[in-house]
Amino acid sequence: MLRQRVLTALVMLCVLYLGTVWLPPTYFAGFLSLILMPALFEWAGLMGLSRRRDVLLWVILFTVVLFCVMMLMSLDGQVLDARDVGIVCALAMAFWLVVFYFLREYPQRQAYWQARWKIGAMGLATLIPTWVGLYYLKSMAPSGVLVFVLIALVSVVDIGAYFTGRAWGNKKLAPALSPKKSWAGFWGGMASCGLLTLGLLTWVHLIYQPLSVDLWILLIAAAMLLAVFSVIGDLFESMLKRHRGIKDSGSSLPGHGGILDRIDSLVAATPVFVLALIMLSADLDVL
Repeated sequence: MLRQRVLTALVMLCVLYLGTVWLPPTYFAGFLSLILMPALFEWAGLMGLSRRRDVLLWVILFTVVLFCVMMLMSLDGQVLDARDVGIVCALAMAFWLVVFYFLREYPQRQAYWQARWKIGAMGLATLIPTWVGLYYLKSMAPSGVLVFVLIALVSVVDIGAYFTGRAWGNKKLAPALSPKKSWAGFWGGMASCGLLTLGLLTWVHLIYQPLSVDLWILLIAAAMLLAVFSVIGDLFESMLKRHRGIKDSGSSLPGHGGILDRIDSLVAATPVFVLALIMLSADLDVL
């Protein structure tokens, strides 16, 4: 099982590297859509859609909404307007705060979100800002470095939580949602994210441009918020899977489950990262 997980992870990293580094922003948009397509089918499963017609209608609805969002956003060449992206990310963060409320209240408030159309609406609010945010990062830095920084920060939260949770995870974080998650894992993920952020900021400070003390504090605080939101995203998918009575969102990634199982933390962290970048871009001249 471990060998299968490692091999699948290596293949995913190679595909991600090739698609993010070598493709120009326009083609990267298509690459993103291909990655999200299995996630759409998996979300259809979370909604309880079983008929092909219903699944197809869901995919069409998502595509139309995404197209409309992109048309409403200003484009400067291949770069999305930062103000419009910031609005989308701010609305997404507001959505994740609502999600946090339902996570805290689980299972008491299930009746408020269990309707099929509500889970569908949550899918739109989850996946569309992710698509917009990742495309914006690629368009701002065609090398793909910003996309990889985001993925690295989210991944290190998960890795830190896994090892500290295994070592000291006695007190459970959300036993009703995910019995394996612990407070030790939560703090371990936060610490891991903080250490990586310090390393990245040191690299920027020494190689590109000096950063003020205020900027250091703000960026570290943004990274901590990103870590918290990544945990919320993970627990959110656990809540939806528990509601549907399934272990994994899909089986497209051998040893890992489905695409949603791999990007559940990323979808919640992306709006935080992108919005922080937009708000601080006036002070960062490294892109």
